[in-house]
Amino acid sequence: MPTPLDSNRLDPSTAPSATTRRVNLVASIRSQVRRDQVLCVAIAIVLLVAILFLQPTLNRQRSKLVQTSNKSLGNLLITFPRLTLGGFRGILAMALWENAESDKNKRQWVPLESDYNAIAALEPYFGAVYIFNAWNQAYNLSAQFHAMNLKYKWVLDGQVYLYKGQKLVPNDSNMIMNEANNFFLKLGTSFERKYYCARWRYDIAHLYRYVPGKVQPTLSTLAEVHYIVMQPEFHCVLLPARDRKGPLGHGVKVGHVHYRYGLSPFYFAWVEYRRALRQPELPTDSGEAVLYSWPPMALRLWCRDDLYYAQRLTWHIFSAAPGHLTPRFAARVANIRDCYRNVRMNAPRSIREFRIYFHMFPSSTILHMDHLVEVQYYQKLGLAENMLLNALVQWQLAGRRFHLGDAADHDFAAAIPLFEQASAAYKHYLNIAYPPSAYGQNPEQHSEMKYLSSLSAVIAGIENFRRTASAGHPSLSFLNVITLTDSD
Repeated sequence: MPTPLDSNRLDPSTAPSATTRRVNLVASIRSQVRRDQVLCVAIAIVLLVAILFLQPTLNRQRSKLVQTSNKSLGNLLITFPRLTLGGFRGILAMALWENAESDKNKRQWVPLESDYNAIAALEPYFGAVYIFNAWNQAYNLSAQFHAMNLKYKWVLDGQVYLYKGQKLVPNDSNMIMNEANNFFLKLGTSFERKYYCARWRYDIAHLYRYVPGKVQPTLSTLAEVHYIVMQPEFHCVLLPARDRKGPLGHGVKVGHVHYRYGLSPFYFAWVEYRRALRQPELPTDSGEAVLYSWPPMALRLWCRDDLYYAQRLTWHIFSAAPGHLTPRFAARVANIRDCYRNVRMNAPRSIREFRIYFHMFPSSTILHMDHLVEVQYYQKLGLAENMLLNALVQWQLAGRRFHLGDAADHDFAAAIPLFEQASAAYKHYLNIAYPPSAYGQNPEQHSEMKYLSSLSAVIAGIENFRRTASAGHPSLSFLNVITLTDSD
């Protein structure tokens, strides 16, 4: 038997109509929306109250990471995206990152630089942005070109990009470390280093010709070099083309030292490595033992770079016919003398910094002792080659006439024992860098013995010059030997 309740359920007259159901549904939705609105308002109030307590802590943490100056805040390129885009900057930055990668794959270089600048404007206080894009320019993009001047231009563009970012992120030790690495590893020790180092010197020597906004075909990178060299940490002062005492050779002055014919990129690497180590937080890409080895290593390769440059220039000017030497002979000799002065100045400094480093990290002595001994060899070699230069200059000024016992002969004779001391220093370097094994001579020494043979060839060449110069045109082939190891 059905109950009364069951009867009501089965009675169609008691079921709600379609209109009633729609009204009930709308009322239910409105009630749920009101509840959600009240809940959202309550959450917003809670978050706003929380911000009042958290904001001072966030400000303190932000001030430790980024020092924002009023000058940088006043930069329209920085403030405009921050004020107008707000949180949408991240979305736009992601789109620009994808667009930049697309432009790189399509080899559209000008739009790519625009992408990098726009990304920096949207993310101005993130050091990783500048590090990644600068590394991309200096390494990946420069490798896309065959012409050395274009490769060089992209390396400098990457460096300029870093220094512009440094204005907004001034205490980022990782950014400073990458600036130093670009000088050391890219300009100084890459496969293209012979061109890069020579071009860097040439540009610095001609900075007096820099005119803002003007591009000169033979000096197309002066603007980039000027921007980098004039960074305050380098303490460079431009020398004019001439002063009341006569030609200076242009270049720059650092302290009381005139670098009239350019300055090695390893000076700039040395400055930046030291600056990175003075920051409140050390760079994170290497351990302390590696980080503190960079400054003496930069001084070491500064010595080698100047010796190589002096050797090549000496061969260039004295292998030419006498008539070709007159116009710029004095300036070229002064250029070479500057290189040997730099070695006399920097070799003791490098040795001292290596010894301080060994005191700090005794376990690393075995890794870098060969570098210290190598610098001692450079020190001896610089003294010998400087004496040889004096002899060649005396010979040139005498009209290339030579007689035993004259001033040139005296300097040639004095150079021989100096080269013998350099040869002994190089033998010591070989024994430290490639110690003999239990079975005799270290086979790795074999490839380095050619530099020892070169030193012997120089000594033999000087002796032959003294025997034959008075009778005619002596051989100067001993000036064209390489006495510097390329191993880093």
